[in-house]
Amino acid sequence: MYDIRKLVQEIDKEHYLNELEAKSKKSKKDIQQKMDKINKQIEVLKTRKKKFINMLADEKIKHDEYLEMVEDNNNELAQLVEKKNEMLSMLESEQVIDNIDKLKQELLQFLNFNELTPAILHHPINRIDVKEGGTRVINYRFAAPTFE
Repeated sequence: MYDIRKLVQEIDKEHYLNELEAKSKKSKKDIQQKMDKINKQIEVLKTRKKKFINMLADEKIKHDEYLEMVEDNNNELAQLVEKKNEMLSMLESEQVIDNIDKLKQELLQFLNFNELTPAILHHPINRIDVKEGGTRVINYRFAAPTFE
């Protein structure tokens, strides 16, 4: 219970929310800039591939040279697509600000009760691990965001 009260107090601090929001916005902006750069690089590689075809058609390069250049180009393109997918995943995981108010309301509702029921008690807890020696570790369904 103390852990939950402490988290709600941290969430209530205006500077905490402002800092969290600023970091989330900066992170989203950084990810979007990287995505834009990757998209430009992908377009350059696609254009380059078309040029290779033209060079082959104009007999400026041999077929084996064409195949080698296309393979290198495709490998680089595959790496960029993989990076782009990683960025998309990161962008999707940047939902801290969108979910912070919901978390706060849920925690406040949990703390404002008149009678402790099993449902109230079990709702915020994901699991309880008991280590050797009887030490208990409570794993909640939520985590306080950390700053790097």
